[in-house]
Amino acid sequence: MASKHNLISRLTRIVELFQLHSTNGLSFEEVNEHLKSTFTDENQSISLRTFQRDLKDIESSLKIKITFNKIKKKYVLDENSTENSLKNSQLFTLESLKMLHIAQDVAESNFILLEERTATGLENYNCIKNAICLKKHLEFHYQKFDQYKSNRRKLMPLALKESKNRWYVVGYELQNGLKINQLKTFALDRMYQCEATTTFVLNNPINVANHFTDFLGVTTKPLDGFAEKVHVTIETSIEYGKYFSTLPIHPSQKTEIINGKTIINLQLIPTTELVAELLSHNHQIKVTQPKKLIETIKKILSQNLKQYN
Repeated sequence: MASKHNLISRLTRIVELFQLHSTNGLSFEEVNEHLKSTFTDENQSISLRTFQRDLKDIESSLKIKITFNKIKKKYVLDENSTENSLKNSQLFTLESLKMLHIAQDVAESNFILLEERTATGLENYNCIKNAICLKKHLEFHYQKFDQYKSNRRKLMPLALKESKNRWYVVGYELQNGLKINQLKTFALDRMYQCEATTTFVLNNPINVANHFTDFLGVTTKPLDGFAEKVHVTIETSIEYGKYFSTLPIHPSQKTEIINGKTIINLQLIPTTELVAELLSHNHQIKVTQPKKLIETIKKILSQNLKQYN
């Protein structure tokens, strides 16, 4: 019987194969050949019965359906499996399986080099998830990086959000028993002694995902002078522009090539998190509009330069 490690690696590879060959599909024999060429150090060839069982496992766990097309005489990825409403869930589960596969390799080999892991706060995940699902207040101690002492906070938790490998809980904070009508985010790695307490009723439900649409990351406090979404234009070289094609700054990003330069266009509300992202690229990029954002960046660069005078 195949180990869990082999099973996970095989299932993720099968999904990848059908994503790569989504147009024409694959026969069972072609799938087997791909599996043999992928796992050269171990026998991952499978029987038709095992393959069909794998497809059932993929459908039940990932909600990705692969069916046999009688006309093409090949297995194909079902179009309904790639609807936008399912994509995030599927990708997250698939990435989790891949990471589990990698984790197994890390434990068994010395050729995968990882940076030392830092605390993520995910030990609080179950408590926070239960509080969200059961609509219970979340009470916890919270210590900001710039503070020496923690303080007790109370939250109406609504969602968990991941940004740049950090996890955050999003919700309405209560102060002196009153709800603050502004969504706040708290980093899980700065929370401890979490507990779900009394139930709450949210009279005016909010779509948390939409709340973050016009911002970068988790920061939703606009820079001074920016109350609404603006058009941000960035100029860079064609070579460096390829970096942004693989890792976009923001979902609104659109790029074009003009006069030998890559022009990146964004539609969002500028925040300190956006400025930090832009500055992280040093001289490789140049913000060309809006003027107010350019002045903000120039002021920060000037202040940084003074530190070295």
